[in-house]
Amino acid sequence: MTTTTIELVTYQLKPECSQSDLEPINTDVNAFLKVQPGFLYRSMSEDETGLMYDIVYWQDMQSAKNAADAFTSSKACEALMNVTNMESVTMRHMSAIAEVMSCEA
Repeated sequence: MTTTTIELVTYQLKPECSQSDLEPINTDVNAFLKVQPGFLYRSMSEDETGLMYDIVYWQDMQSAKNAADAFTSSKACEALMNVTNMESVTMRHMSAIAEVMSCEA
């Protein structure tokens, strides 16, 4: 039985960067993710303090780890790192313990 893996990355943008700087980068990140084996879903949000939450769902832990390794050498990663305060980055991989999907999804 495979277990869905949740990848949670939090970070802040560099002070001179804004959400509008992320728009073309997110397009490239999404394109990268869509061709990765095991990719299920991605969402991004920002809280009131400016902390970005990048949440990616994977079919299993190995898919998540393989994609993370591949991402480090991608142009999308390079672009994202250029606007990211690297000292603020945290990344976690967790196995889902409960899941439900809307019938409308």
